[in-house]
Amino acid sequence: MRNGAPLRRAALSCWQIPRNLDREPIGVMDTVATVTPAQLRQFYQRWYQPNNMTFIVVGDIDSKEALALIKDNLSKLPANKAAENRVWPTKAENHLRFNIINDKENRVNGIALYYRLPMVQVSDEQSFIEQAEWSMLVQLFNQRLQERIQSGELKTISGGTARSVKIAPDYQSLFFRVNARDDNMQDAANALMAELATIDQHGFSAEELDDVKSTRLTWLKNAVDQQAERDLRMLTSRLASSSLNNTPFLSPEETYQLSKRLWQQITVQSLAEKWQQLRKNQDAFWEQMVNNEVAAKKALSPAAILALEKEYANKKLAAYIFPGRNLSLTVDADPQAEISSKETLAENLTSLTLSNGARVILAKSAGEEQKLQITAVSYKGDLSFPAQQKSLIALANKAVSGSGVGELSSSSLKRWSAENSVTLSSKVSGMNTLLSVSARTNNPEPGFQLINQRITHSTINDNIWASLQNAQIQALKTLDQRPAEKFAQQMYETRYADDRTKLLQENQIAQFTAADALAADRQLFSSPADITFVIVGNVAEDKLLPLITLYLGSIKHSDSPLAAGKPLTRATDNASVTVKEQNEPVAQVSQWKRYDSRTPVNLETRMALDAFNVALAKDLRVNIREQASGAYSVSSRLSVDPQAKDISHLLAFTCQPERHDELLTLANEVMVKRLAKGISEQELNEYQQNVQRSLDIQQRSVQQLANTIVNSLIQYDDPAAWTEQEQLLKQMTVENVNTAVKQYLSHPVNTYTGVLLPK
Repeated sequence: MRNGAPLRRAALSCWQIPRNLDREPIGVMDTVATVTPAQLRQFYQRWYQPNNMTFIVVGDIDSKEALALIKDNLSKLPANKAAENRVWPTKAENHLRFNIINDKENRVNGIALYYRLPMVQVSDEQSFIEQAEWSMLVQLFNQRLQERIQSGELKTISGGTARSVKIAPDYQSLFFRVNARDDNMQDAANALMAELATIDQHGFSAEELDDVKSTRLTWLKNAVDQQAERDLRMLTSRLASSSLNNTPFLSPEETYQLSKRLWQQITVQSLAEKWQQLRKNQDAFWEQMVNNEVAAKKALSPAAILALEKEYANKKLAAYIFPGRNLSLTVDADPQAEISSKETLAENLTSLTLSNGARVILAKSAGEEQKLQITAVSYKGDLSFPAQQKSLIALANKAVSGSGVGELSSSSLKRWSAENSVTLSSKVSGMNTLLSVSARTNNPEPGFQLINQRITHSTINDNIWASLQNAQIQALKTLDQRPAEKFAQQMYETRYADDRTKLLQENQIAQFTAADALAADRQLFSSPADITFVIVGNVAEDKLLPLITLYLGSIKHSDSPLAAGKPLTRATDNASVTVKEQNEPVAQVSQWKRYDSRTPVNLETRMALDAFNVALAKDLRVNIREQASGAYSVSSRLSVDPQAKDISHLLAFTCQPERHDELLTLANEVMVKRLAKGISEQELNEYQQNVQRSLDIQQRSVQQLANTIVNSLIQYDDPAAWTEQEQLLKQMTVENVNTAVKQYLSHPVNTYTGVLLPK
């Protein structure tokens, strides 16, 4: 458990970590709801003792200053010598068990085999090897399962995974799971039994093991090369884990060197022994997950599972043949591509126009990161499609991400990405689609190759699409069983008068083929003139320009370009939604207010609204969560739709069911009072200081600067809008902020209220 406020200094995190806290059995939902404040105080007084804590400081701060701050702020913590650390050890159950979990909120049905075993704490080289072996067994299983699904050898399941999970400080679990197609539990059981029995008989091949080792070692080497960019929270987490478990802290360099040397001792023979050790472990259970009565009736009995296990143990199964890896990515370049124009937008910010119509924004960060970020911003999103397709576009995008690009399969792309230090992610939203590629400044070309191929030579594997499609249909069938998701969908449909908000029917999803999905995904980037590439990093311009011309200028215009999307049609009447289907003893309350700005909201106005919302959010926390002691959580969020030219405010909180009306009324009173009062000079100063700190970090962070430029494009259609933020921040006054807030937020056009209550 983590708690405590970060010390106020740029790029610095400090956490206090109470030892053994996760061993304390606090209780399940029905008992937690009755816990009194006095019991909570007693709990924290018992555990938050200096002798239970380790203070970890990570960041750009002198050690003497850090020690002084800790002493000044934390040395007076009371130490109760009578407090004892009770330990709750995990007991082994050395017999096979059988479970059926009827979880109606689960999206899929499936079957899994769990093994429980003592946690291997890495304290020496032998334990380092042992834990690596467990990890490799998991990765080898996952790699093989994914390959067999993609190849069409496993068409009877919709997916699956193996994982190693820490279930207690002293215990871990390894599990192997497959998801059923529809409600076919028998086929799922057959598939899992066959995978496990094949490994029993033949183990893993040297080619499979070499591939996993090579990929993992490459990522570890990349971590060494990228230490300056490692997230402070990640580093803090690793230090905390080392402290809590009394294990050595290994730097990225030490981890890589140890792995490189010690993994040579991990062979297919040693893994076969490890696998047999696991399979002989008696602390195990078969678990079937079902989400409906039909699947529950099809669940296998313990006798049927044992009989099936025996059948596959006696069946002679063919060895798995590793398909190998193709690690070449070929790009067809257009020799006619060129840069048509160049414009300086601001210091270290340049705009280029390519001969194919694409726009490129080049920016340099002030930090020392060796990272290059390339983001393609398409002005086409799922709102560019008709209602019959809109909700499937994100699924198509997910299928592309799981299928590889160009000549690279999904697994080959993973290996190629590791060897070239690149990563790729994508996101489809209403009016835009983003493709983000992270590369290295000393080797930028693979990043450009990858984004070119993702746009021009994306692919969807038929078997991957069939699995995702089946999972989507199953999720739709069981939507009524997931109250929170159903409630969110009802609120979404209520706020708009537009068929594009509605979910598709099963037959509509089923008739959308892999070819249809691929064609739809490619249309998102069908016109280079509707794409802006944002490139951020410390790379000399003369080194980037040839790559930009070659790989981005070669993207061709499609014969069937996609029209720009239109904003969702807003509902014109106020509405209220109440759903009494919540499975937990709490109420979820959402209130959306929409304001018509009539004119685009510029950066200055947006900053004024944000400053006000910070003060409003604090009021809501103080008045509702703390003073009224009724809400468990509360949030206040403002959003602006630049195309629809409107502003939305979302008030959301969870509370005791019987108090939702009272607390919603109180929340609205708080907002009315804050609107009348406005913000104070002190509140504005705090906002300015916080934003200025963020701006200072933003200039040094490649990722944050890239995100800022992309946001400027989407919100203001101006890649340089953000450059005015620092000056606008200094010019903010209480009067200007309060005037803007009253102008834009005094008269909501519509109010939509929703409450999700227990059954």
